[in-house]
Amino acid sequence: MNKKRSPLLNWVLFFATLIVVFFLGLLASSVTERRAEQQTTWKPEVQIAKFEPRNEVWGKNYPTEYNSYEKMKESNFRSKYNGNAKIDMLEVDPRLVVMWAGYGFSKDYNQGRGHAYAIEDLRNTLRTGGPTGSDDGPMPSTCWTCKGPDVPRIMNEEGVAAYYTGKWARLGAEIVNPIGCADCHNNETMELQISRPALVEAF
Repeated sequence: MNKKRSPLLNWVLFFATLIVVFFLGLLASSVTERRAEQQTTWKPEVQIAKFEPRNEVWGKNYPTEYNSYEKMKESNFRSKYNGNAKIDMLEVDPRLVVMWAGYGFSKDYNQGRGHAYAIEDLRNTLRTGGPTGSDDGPMPSTCWTCKGPDVPRIMNEEGVAAYYTGKWARLGAEIVNPIGCADCHNNETMELQISRPALVEAF
């Protein structure tokens, strides 16, 4: 006489089969998606050189990020915490003039307007002293260091020690691109990186 399987065992086999079929379906779906991704793999529009300082070149490969960067050019918002408009902070708080007495900041100090204005605002500040030649003016070349991606390029060309030698005006014709992609990203992997030797040493 044949023994019948218990109803409990039948249910266990049924649900086990469902689980196996479910995971096989997930696997098949994943394989299909990967094949589709291979056919539509993103390809860069341009090859970005190691010391490429121009944000618009990076923007050809990363248009969404570049468009977001461009929004920093808006300078029409003020708030209790400054916002993005140009604000004379010495007028807002005259005590800063006393606190910075003897330093260039006591002559002129404006609220930062964002990366896109880093070079423009530095060129227009009274702190530069209006130099008339490459060896003139009160500011050292150090004052360019955090203002744009041309700095790592110049450090690579001249050497770090040579970069820090001389006046601010000496590098005025070389540093023209404001803070941007190359300051923080590796040109090949896009991973975050530190591009200033002094900051690496500080850490």
